[in-house]
Amino acid sequence: MKRKAIVLGFLSFTAFLLADYVSAEEWVKFEGQTVMGEKLQLAGILNVPKGDGPFPAVVMLCGCGGLQDKNDAKHQKAWAERLMSWGYVSLSVDSFGPRGYGDICENINAVNPIQRSGDAFSAKSYLAKLKYVDAKHIAVIGWTHGGWAVMAIVDCIYRDENTAPFQAAIAFSPWCLSFDCFDTPLLILIGERDDWCPASRCITTKDEVISAESEYEIKLVIYPNTHHAFDFEGLKEEKYGHHAEYNPEAAADAIAQTRDFLAKYLKTKE
Repeated sequence: MKRKAIVLGFLSFTAFLLADYVSAEEWVKFEGQTVMGEKLQLAGILNVPKGDGPFPAVVMLCGCGGLQDKNDAKHQKAWAERLMSWGYVSLSVDSFGPRGYGDICENINAVNPIQRSGDAFSAKSYLAKLKYVDAKHIAVIGWTHGGWAVMAIVDCIYRDENTAPFQAAIAFSPWCLSFDCFDTPLLILIGERDDWCPASRCITTKDEVISAESEYEIKLVIYPNTHHAFDFEGLKEEKYGHHAEYNPEAAADAIAQTRDFLAKYLKTKE
């Protein structure tokens, strides 16, 4: 009986600790628009830490599987809980469902990075109006197809001059692009053996930013012997001629890199 009481007490204490970070996820709807300027009702999964806030926030852009895909859904949930434990509100945006798509991995241009870029800024506007969000400290993180979208998000050529940039951006396993107007601190995390989104493209992107003497930070981390979607826990698959595989060592470092980069740009100084 005594041992049982100790175990129950430990479980209660653990639950008390988790209660500071974990709140029930909530599907929310918010207004967006198409690239043609037409209204579009978007949706996403909102997670909020316990407490009064205001909290810094992160817009999350999943991979091409979409939020109904078991791998992407599991991955987004894990990241939402991680971000809450660090003190961030998160909003994982569903760009596919409102446009009538589920998995777009076979046709990655069905919803393109410019469209998802607009969705991310709509999500940013939605978050900025929430009383418990610090509107001046909102970042964006994208994974794989969502990482590709981040490349458009940090380029001001894809948005009007009245739309303020994110405070920071992070791209996991992205298809890297050249920038016309780079204006957001950016962290890129990619595997050396990524055969879907070559790391060599990201090296070129970084070199172009550096040669342009941009005032905004760009940091590139390439993980040796690491494939696409390396932070998707348990994932190992061949899909559409490409290999994706979880790498726990690279994932652990990428999590630490993400935590530090967000803290650098989103955490207010005491």
